[in-house]
Amino acid sequence: MAAFLYALRNHLPICLRMLQNYLKIALRNLKKDKFYSFINIVGLALATTAFLLIINYARFEYSYENGYKNAADIYRVTLQLYKDAAFIGTDCETHPPLGPLLKRQLPEVVDYVRVENMEEVPEVKADGKIFKMTHVLAADPSLFTIFNFDFIEGSPATALQQAGQAVLTETSAHRLFGNQSAVGKAISDGEMVYTVSAVVKDAAPNTHLKFDLLFSFSSLTARGLNLDTWNANNNYTYVQLLPHASLAAFNDKLRQIAREKIKRNLYIAEPIKDIHLHSHKSFEPEENGDIRTVQFMLAVAALILLVGAVNYINLTTARASDRSRETGMRKALGSSRASLIKQFMTETVLINILATGLALIFIQLLLPVYTRLTGQPVTHGFFHAAFFWWMAAALFLLNCLLAGLYPALVLSGVKPVSVTRKTTTASGNATFRKVLVVGQFAAALMVLSASGIIFQQLSFMQRQDLGLNTSQILVLRSPHGEGKSIDSIRRLQSQGFISQVKQLSQVERVSTSESLPGVSLHELSTFDNIKRYESGEGNGYNFYCYSIDAGFVPLMNIKLLAGHNFRAGQPNLDELILNKEACRLLGFNSPEDALGKKVTLAFHEQPYSTVVGVVDNYHQQSLKGAILPMMHWYNESRGSFFSVKLQTRDIRQTLAKIESYWETQYPGYPFEYHFLDQMYDQQYKADLQFGTLVRIFSLFTLLITCLGILGLTAYNISRRSKEIGIRKVLGASVTSIVGLLSGDFVKLVAIAVAISAPLTWYIMSRWLQGFAFRTQIQWWLFAISGLLTMTIALTTVGLQSVRAALANPVKSLKSE
Repeated sequence: MAAFLYALRNHLPICLRMLQNYLKIALRNLKKDKFYSFINIVGLALATTAFLLIINYARFEYSYENGYKNAADIYRVTLQLYKDAAFIGTDCETHPPLGPLLKRQLPEVVDYVRVENMEEVPEVKADGKIFKMTHVLAADPSLFTIFNFDFIEGSPATALQQAGQAVLTETSAHRLFGNQSAVGKAISDGEMVYTVSAVVKDAAPNTHLKFDLLFSFSSLTARGLNLDTWNANNNYTYVQLLPHASLAAFNDKLRQIAREKIKRNLYIAEPIKDIHLHSHKSFEPEENGDIRTVQFMLAVAALILLVGAVNYINLTTARASDRSRETGMRKALGSSRASLIKQFMTETVLINILATGLALIFIQLLLPVYTRLTGQPVTHGFFHAAFFWWMAAALFLLNCLLAGLYPALVLSGVKPVSVTRKTTTASGNATFRKVLVVGQFAAALMVLSASGIIFQQLSFMQRQDLGLNTSQILVLRSPHGEGKSIDSIRRLQSQGFISQVKQLSQVERVSTSESLPGVSLHELSTFDNIKRYESGEGNGYNFYCYSIDAGFVPLMNIKLLAGHNFRAGQPNLDELILNKEACRLLGFNSPEDALGKKVTLAFHEQPYSTVVGVVDNYHQQSLKGAILPMMHWYNESRGSFFSVKLQTRDIRQTLAKIESYWETQYPGYPFEYHFLDQMYDQQYKADLQFGTLVRIFSLFTLLITCLGILGLTAYNISRRSKEIGIRKVLGASVTSIVGLLSGDFVKLVAIAVAISAPLTWYIMSRWLQGFAFRTQIQWWLFAISGLLTMTIALTTVGLQSVRAALANPVKSLKSE
């Protein structure tokens, strides 16, 4: 040990002096070549910025449900729908008796929890005030044992145990009751009065089960729902299995239970950690992410990182000849290749330190834009997370190795004889550099072309005929939404409001309905036991249903194919209007064939209802999904929404009048409105964000590539300054000299287009498979991307080439 300490004491000063010497030389070279140092630092900084932003985006997407300590053992049971052994689709809502049955019969089930979405509860009343609620759920008390929540007031032993109990989140409790204790306080949803039994911390942003208010699941019985029926699937069922329980064996048992209880359809469980990125079923609690999007962005991050590294490699190796004399002299004076590699790696490390510091500044500046585009909270990444710093450190080391090792090997390979030469071959393989430049262009073209295809698909969806009109339609959520008791006073309120609004000259039509196109599927009812009364045809499909009034079809401008609309002021009892898709699934040969036919609705008291009208197919949901089989019955007093068709440009004045009528009929209820076209387009929000992200990072890729071209061109011009001078003396024109210096880049971009086009077509064709209605990838998108890239490249090269061609040739010849 003493010998080791003695050796360390003797060698440490030497090592420190060597490191100090390396740093001095590195700083001297950076100052000497400020232009090239700037290009290298900025290029690596941009690549680091893009990479860290994308990696943190991906980390958050992959982190869903990680906050639950039992996440590895928690599964959601879903319902696979079949018709005559043909798979139709999967619904993530199941039947109420399923959870209790699983716990009774299957020993591997530790516990279950049922969760029902209560979007029909748009507001609650507390302390005499009305508050809008965003996410309202009903759940079994076992929610707090399967999913761990931090309690601020109350405890899991008392929360949600009885009918009429509610649990608030910390934010909701503060909204409703300020700084007072919320436990024991009463809140009302218009149908029931609930007592707050607990307050928990807000749900994490990286979970698919978000809520601001919970009702006890047993309260649903008091609201008139049958929790013992196998005819309606309206709630989520989660189970916690024993550790190391076999999912395959559990699914086999679920299939057996399905055959006994629901005959034709099947139950299948999925890990909750797979839900966010892998599940896109009907009636998801929220719009999930997409694993393909995350993987695509990770590929973009890798491409940008490689483009940044290639920039550094190309520029450093191209300039090797300028340092050949220095390297040769050092070797002649006894420097080993290892010491030269250390010297050049020191320069790389110093450049990467500066680039990483600049990248941190860029990230800080871009955080607001990043947060707006991704919807991710800043507190879950970047400077607040250890992951960010570990990733930044790992990326720093990777950049040092990726960008520094090859140039260091090339530069240290110079022979001492180079001291006596004006030129050297140490500049590396020119063909290899061209390959790297082609790779850069190909990467930039792939990201740019993908951005164009995404934009084309989004434009395609927004231009498609929806089968209805969404423009100039004002939407108000009714204070007495679906599922709430309707008394004579509320019916009069609704009728009075509609009557007043109809009198406005700026209003064309008014309608009320339980749901609207573009609104969450949770605002619909879905049933898979609807069939023709006479033949039983249609049983097994999911039909989507909601009530409307007589004004709905004409207001939405939905085309009536056969029969008649509901008649205002008449009972319209047990009458149905179907869309064309519902007719097809029920086995009718044509819309006319459906008229007068009887359809059994298991949830109605009457044995059947009669089809009186058939409308054309319309897109209840976005074009990402197929046309839904829609079914409507008449009800003018239980609507969750008012729709007002406007015919005026003076929107502000019209809104003021409608608001005054609202305050007359619904005092105390906030007047909040939306426009239907904006609500409908919200379905494409995630896709628009994805497209914007890709466009931004395609610009990053192009900018980094152009920086590299700028550096290579500047170096190439300085190296060929004598040749340019001689050509000018001999009469060469500016155009010919610019063509000489730019010609190679045209060829390289053309090769990059040929490589990137088929790869991009293949990748984006797979991405488009996620849309039921999709555009065709056009060849001209690749042509435009190629022309844009070539224009940017030639502009970058051309500006410097023109300046070199216009320079006085005497100066370059004198310097030689």
